Amino acid sequence: MSYKPKLIAVDIDGTILNSNTRLTERTKLALQKAMTQGIHVITATGRMYPSALPFVKQIGMTSPCVFYNGAAIRNPITGETIYEKSLGINLTRDVIGFYHDHGWYVQIYYNDKLFVMDSTDTKCKYYESIVKVKAIPMGIDFWDFDVDATKLLGIALDEKTFQKMARVTKGRFAHRLHASTSWSSFVEMVHSDVNKAYGVEMAAKTLGIKREDIMAFGDAGNDKEMIEWAGCGVAMGNAPQYLKDMADIVAPTNDDDGVAQIIEKFLN
Repeated sequence: MSYKPKLIAVDIDGTILNSNTRLTERTKLALQKAMTQGIHVITATGRMYPSALPFVKQIGMTSPCVFYNGAAIRNPITGETIYEKSLGINLTRDVIGFYHDHGWYVQIYYNDKLFVMDSTDTKCKYYESIVKVKAIPMGIDFWDFDVDATKLLGIALDEKTFQKMARVTKGRFAHRLHASTSWSSFVEMVHSDVNKAYGVEMAAKTLGIKREDIMAFGDAGNDKEMIEWAGCGVAMGNAPQYLKDMADIVAPTNDDDGVAQIIEKFLN
């Protein structure tokens, strides 16, 4: 193909990782081959920095990577923070109180740590099993934990509660935070100025790369802005239909090494 990107931004879960949350050899080698050809490869993930870093290192990424849905950009070699935009203490407090009043589960990301009320909660255990990071239980003090959160995450394991949580959160905090969904269970909340498109744009600027030279891969609601914005937006085969409809390319699924299949076509 004639188009060759200068930067490839990849979501992690549901995109470069398969359904068993594993990075296959084929996908890893495709990303590494892109880098040997001078293409910058970065993450654009909702994951917190510590849980994304093992995959960043496994692939060997050296360019500034995007974490927390765009709320933080860091140099993966030095750990230096290039950009960070947290929610603010007041908004963090308001959201936590709102979730408490509704009886919904929510967790706080602060200082690269994960804080919860009860780490034995099945929703916490489910999240820990995915990201391989241990939550810090705070008990009842969690609801009065006054911090400037990088990100907040609501989790509901039944469809009805999840849909209501997403809808009501977006309605209540429409102009105060950016709320998106993933895993058909997570409501991800970051500062209203923040999303993956903005994070990738800022990372690309540090490298002198323009929007039209960026290829971005994603599979979920929190990838929407990035896929729409990128010069070449790629939706995974396992993505919802609305994401596929706005993408320039629809890749095979994450279980079929969809990222690798697309990259291989553009590199050959």
